[in-house]
Amino acid sequence: MESNARVAHIFAALMQGQTIDAETLTTEYSISLRTLQRDLADIRAALADACAQPPVLQEGPPRHWCLMTDNRQDSIALAVSHIVTGSRAFDQGELAEALAYIEQPLSPTSRAALHADLRLARHGFSPLTGAKPLLGLLQTVNTAIDQRLKLTFSYHSSRSNLKQTSEIHHAQPVAVFFERFYFYVAMFADEHHGYWLYRLDRIDEILDETKGEKLDYATRFSLQDHWRQTYFIDFGEPTVIHFEYEGFVTTALDAFPTSKVVATNADGSVVIEAYARIEGALLWLLGQGPRVKVLDPPLLVKRIKTMLTAMQAKYQ
Repeated sequence: MESNARVAHIFAALMQGQTIDAETLTTEYSISLRTLQRDLADIRAALADACAQPPVLQEGPPRHWCLMTDNRQDSIALAVSHIVTGSRAFDQGELAEALAYIEQPLSPTSRAALHADLRLARHGFSPLTGAKPLLGLLQTVNTAIDQRLKLTFSYHSSRSNLKQTSEIHHAQPVAVFFERFYFYVAMFADEHHGYWLYRLDRIDEILDETKGEKLDYATRFSLQDHWRQTYFIDFGEPTVIHFEYEGFVTTALDAFPTSKVVATNADGSVVIEAYARIEGALLWLLGQGPRVKVLDPPLLVKRIKTMLTAMQAKYQ
């Protein structure tokens, strides 16, 4: 197919809202990746000449492209800005940096509208207690993952007195993720003889970097399993639990991503089965108050009874 006809076909697919990918197009048209990139450059130039605010040829997953209109860009920028503001993970300075980065591709008119739409969220932003800059540390940890480095660092554990000196840890990071208000780093830690989750904001200082090890893939930390087992805290042994729930059922199902309703009671409550790490599940279940009744395992039922009795005694 002639170059002009090929570019026209690709452009038509984009205008119809399709997402194109390099593997499909290079095979279909028997062209190289470099030729496809030249075709895409021609399409970008044509879009730029078409109007003052043309759609943007946006690159997504590796070697995938689609057209993004101004309205679509504006909506995504607004959504991501609210997520960043609501996370509370950043201090005021890095929040401003993040929002400025998000608005970069927008037109001046769209930027002004975004500022207006975020006015309440920015005004109400409340960083975490003791919030500190994290972006540099985040990059350092990601580099350590990419280069398979082991870190020596000072760390303030939640179990230690904050007035005491930070503990020294030796661990090899394997994954960074964000959950609720915090960035976490999963590391293979000497001090814990296996994988452990560290809060990024509690790492005080990176003291040393050394060559790490090739960790066994079969036993490697799985972020997917972590999110399936508990949305909240990754402590305790994974356990199947059953509990009655009188609240809005999706609240419980969202808290335990692999949970399911296994029965519905005459009073409208449901019995939910969940597979979760017991300590994280325990905190959530206690937080639901009288809306929850744990049915099994018996050991968990006993623990909850003991804790509730101790709590009640404090108010007598």
